[in-house]
Amino acid sequence: MKIIVNADDLGISEAVNEAIFKGMRAGNITSATMLASGPAVREAARNLNLFPDCSFGVHLNLTEFPPIRSESNAELANILDKKGCFNGNSIREVKISRKMLAAIYREWCCQIESLTRLGVEPSHLDAHHHVHTIPQMLPVLSALRRRYKINKIRISRNMYDDVERPTQFLLAKKWFYNLALRTAGFRTTRVFTDLVTYVKLCSVQPPRSASVELMTHPGSAQVTDEEGLLQGYWPGRLTYKPTLVSYSRL
Repeated sequence: MKIIVNADDLGISEAVNEAIFKGMRAGNITSATMLASGPAVREAARNLNLFPDCSFGVHLNLTEFPPIRSESNAELANILDKKGCFNGNSIREVKISRKMLAAIYREWCCQIESLTRLGVEPSHLDAHHHVHTIPQMLPVLSALRRRYKINKIRISRNMYDDVERPTQFLLAKKWFYNLALRTAGFRTTRVFTDLVTYVKLCSVQPPRSASVELMTHPGSAQVTDEEGLLQGYWPGRLTYKPTLVSYSRL
C-alpha cells in the first residue's frame, strides 16, 4: 500500500512554508500543493529543489485572495468580494453557467502557468477548499489535463470517522464523481482523507486499498490534533509499515 502525505496551502504564508518544509525534512510529508496567489509562493518555489523526492502540485483557487488573471475581476465578479478577492464559499452558492466555467478555466490556466514560470513542474491537481470536487468543474479539469498533461488529481474525500460521516446518498455521489475523474483520464488514489482520521481509523488495520492520500495543513492554527502527529514520526503509531511516496510515484 502506498500512502501520499500531501500538505495543502504551500505559499500561503512564510510560517506555513516553513512548517511544510520541516515536515518534508522529517519524512512525515511527501508532497505539497502550491497556492499560486499565495503571498509567500515565490519564497516557497525557491526551496523546492531541496526536496527532490517530494512532489509539488497546484492548489487551484476560487475561494481566497485576488485572481491571477486581471480579466477575472469582471468575468468572475459574482464570486469576488468588494476588495476583488475570491469570496469564500460563494462558488458553491451561485449558478455556474457555461460562461462562468470558461472564465474559471482561463483563471486556472493562469494559476498553473504562474507556478510553472516560478520553476514548478506540477505533479497533480487539487483545490483550495476542495472546489475541484464541485461536479460542474469536471469538464474544466479535463481540459486542464489535456492542455498541461497533468494526469493526477485528488479525489473527493471518501473516508470519515463516525462523528462526521456523511449520508449514504452523499457517499454515493462522491463515488460516482471519483469514478468520473478516472474515466476522464486522471490517475488517482483510491482513498482520500485527512491524517488524523487515518491514524484514528487505520492504526491497527490498513484499508483494503492500493493507494491512499492523506491531507495535512502544517502551520495552521486550526489543526491542533494534526500538529501533534507531525511533530513526531507519525507512521510509528501504526502497527504496520506503510510505503510513503510522492505523487510522482502514484
